[in-house]
Amino acid sequence: MSGLTKYCIDIVSLKNQEYQFEYKIEPSFFQHFEESGIEKCSFDCLVVLRKTDGFIEANFNIRGLVELECDRSLDKFDHSIDINKRMIFKFGEEDREIDDEVEMISYERQSIDMSHFLFEFISMAIPMKKLHPRYLNEEQIDEELYFSSEDEDLDNRKEEIDPRWEALKKLRDN
Repeated sequence: MSGLTKYCIDIVSLKNQEYQFEYKIEPSFFQHFEESGIEKCSFDCLVVLRKTDGFIEANFNIRGLVELECDRSLDKFDHSIDINKRMIFKFGEEDREIDDEVEMISYERQSIDMSHFLFEFISMAIPMKKLHPRYLNEEQIDEELYFSSEDEDLDNRKEEIDPRWEALKKLRDN
């Protein structure tokens, strides 16, 4: 991850106040992550960091476009992403994740690498089902079930019983 050093924030030199860090994320950013399928994108990121004695609060604002491939037509289209997330880094004895929004970091920690968080937030904002915008109205129609009039006739008509089964029922009842 040597190309991602600009996303590391030196927290030791920060005073107890608010800071702003701006990043421009291009496709080269995602080449550092093996699990990324993003090839074309452009994101503007603003990280507002507020440091206190006991914790660091980071508010992420990420806006931009990513090119996706439609699952239905295989056409390429631009999908807009607008993300607002918050992370809290509490000072403690060890580095560990407490929950999705809170991480404990050791007092000896020198810096926080924001690239992992930026990658994760953007990746989670990409929809699982990628549909070109021209299919979005059809998506609701596809989820409905349709029955032909023939199916309705099957429900309404009397169930016909095979005469062989009738003969077997008579044998069983005797």
